[in-house]
Amino acid sequence: MSNLESNTDNQFIDKLHQAYLKRVNFYHIPKAELARFSWSGHKHVIIYVVKVFSDYRRYDHSTMYFAVKADTAKDDIKFMDLISRTSNPEFSRIGDSLVLSRVAWLISQGLIDKNISETICQASTDFTFSDFDENKKDDIFFEEWAKTWVDREYDAAQEAEENSTPVQKFPDFPNTKQRFFIDRYHFKDMLKSLNDSQFEDEFNQCLFAYENEKWFLCATGLGSCLEHLMLIILTNYDKNGFKDKKGKRLLKDFPKNPTAYDYVGYFKRAPINVTSRQATFINLLYMARNSVDHHNTGKTQKNLCDLLLNGISDMYNDYYSSSVLYKPAPKENE
Repeated sequence: MSNLESNTDNQFIDKLHQAYLKRVNFYHIPKAELARFSWSGHKHVIIYVVKVFSDYRRYDHSTMYFAVKADTAKDDIKFMDLISRTSNPEFSRIGDSLVLSRVAWLISQGLIDKNISETICQASTDFTFSDFDENKKDDIFFEEWAKTWVDREYDAAQEAEENSTPVQKFPDFPNTKQRFFIDRYHFKDMLKSLNDSQFEDEFNQCLFAYENEKWFLCATGLGSCLEHLMLIILTNYDKNGFKDKKGKRLLKDFPKNPTAYDYVGYFKRAPINVTSRQATFINLLYMARNSVDHHNTGKTQKNLCDLLLNGISDMYNDYYSSSVLYKPAPKENE
């Protein structure tokens, strides 16, 4: 990259960051609450600029923009031209505005690093039918993108506060829709069997969000519940004495801050040994979580939350009991 290109990229990042901070200041956010905003304080991001295929009217491509949290000393920008790799009916059926869904598809095809699903700033997604070279000269582009990004994060923070009221535990949920869930998925039996107060509190909050059609909060929470349930299953095997062929405990080298990718990786190992098809299904559940856009509502968002509820039910039914009942095979000399 030439010095001129590098300077241009830095100018783009600086201009966008200033527009972002200006919008945050518009809300007069107390300093103690700035942590809710993805590009505030000393946080850094990588801005992705991804050109993809589009068959909308006269356009042959669109440009997706989104930010990814970065554990680096400075902000950065990354360009990708995936027009030829996305020129197919499957991708084109995902609308240009559904950036998160398109990113999930790119991850599923191995075109973007799968770890992005864990670090993407969901509120930051945007797209245009113009190219980067045009957008970087347009002040309105920066203002509108920053406004949308910050407004989404602000709304999400407000919803989180409004829904922070303690929720009644099973079986006393007064709402008929929750009772429908109990009957359909047998969640009451699941929670009783798990006997984990933290998981139960998290799960009840998700049902509360579902009942109030807060799909973004519901999907995010259900994704966390899925990870928690997978951890419970792995922990059961570890506590029950599973060791690999080298005599190492299952969770001996388990990451301190595991991602969905880590959980699926451990489920591929003994003693669970999920098939590639089963692993793909679990990955799809996490993609569904990341595809629910806070700014969108409607049947599609509800269906994705339903998929996650089904996934949690399947995870419990297919893997939990085996982890509880597991006993190491006796040694040959015993």
